[in-house]
Amino acid sequence: MPKAPDVYDRLKSTQIEGLTITQLNAATKDSFIEHNNVQFWGQAITLDRALESSRTYSHGLEIPEGGYVNSQTVDSSSVASYQPTGSEIFRIQAISVTGASGTPSVSIALTDGTSMALMKTEDATTTTTSFMPMGAPFDITNSLYLRVINNDGSINVTVQVAYQKMSL
Repeated sequence: MPKAPDVYDRLKSTQIEGLTITQLNAATKDSFIEHNNVQFWGQAITLDRALESSRTYSHGLEIPEGGYVNSQTVDSSSVASYQPTGSEIFRIQAISVTGASGTPSVSIALTDGTSMALMKTEDATTTTTSFMPMGAPFDITNSLYLRVINNDGSINVTVQVAYQKMSL
């Protein structure tokens, strides 16, 4: 399939002060579907569909063999983040918290890196405590991700997050 020129290719060697209406019209001529550019749009639409289907499964199905359980210790008065990289989407299936001793207070929140929306605060025990907030399961992305906050000043907790990849 031959590479169709895009607007950038058509204009990259032109200085803005030297741009004519004819050049601008030529560069943007394929902005709308018309009889004479159906092949151009067909290539773009085919490529878009191929990219979409290669990155996600239809109807929000999980990616096979894409399930994981991430376990990490969160020190007292510390925070742990669960953040997908790039354009990945994770569906959080379960969260469990185990305190090293006592009943440390732990909070679960969603954050964009600047602000947080608290989902749940609960005391963990020395046996595993289920910690799924209301609205579960839920999805996280690189820009809206899970944060676990150990509110206790002296007790570490172990947090396990089970998730399924929904998109690469």
